[in-house]
Amino acid sequence: MSEQYEIYDDPFKMLILLANLVSEKLGVQLDYANVPVYENDVFALAHEKFLYKKDGTEITWLEFLGRDISSSQDLSRAEYNKMFVDCMASLYQF
Repeated sequence: MSEQYEIYDDPFKMLILLANLVSEKLGVQLDYANVPVYENDVFALAHEKFLYKKDGTEITWLEFLGRDISSSQDLSRAEYNKMFVDCMASLYQF
């Protein structure tokens, strides 16, 4: 099993924003206990897991988004921010 690193403040807020944008795109209200399933070429989002496909970063949480959140990579805030901006941009590419 790979080592997990806790995520603090800014990356968590960006994950929440991404989940909100996905919910909006799908036309559903975000339920923190049941995050909508979404996948494109850049990332995948499921009930308790986020995957950034470009580098394999996985972020997981327990039961509802925000609880016991952890990441498979120990990235800097700038790296997390870049990753989430890339994911958000991918939602609006045609």
